[in-house]
Amino acid sequence: MKDKHWRQLLEVSVALEIAKRERDAFRDKATMLESQLADTAQRAKDAETRLHETTTMLFQVSRDAIGAGPRSTATEVMIDGRSILRLGHPVFD
Repeated sequence: MKDKHWRQLLEVSVALEIAKRERDAFRDKATMLESQLADTAQRAKDAETRLHETTTMLFQVSRDAIGAGPRSTATEVMIDGRSILRLGHPVFD
């Protein structure tokens, strides 16, 4: 009877140690995933800022192009047997 009790106590102790190790491994994994999530959220925020800046810049370029009118021209010319587009009267700021 005493031997059976000792064996059960040993089994419970081993199971408890296994559970503690798994708990610690899951905590480490959760910490790593939280760090990755924070990094990903920051990258997304940075990308959103860059997208906003790019959209604003493209809007400004489009508005300036509409206001400038069709002053420049493009004509197709042949040079050395190849068709090339030549820009005439380019628009400068």
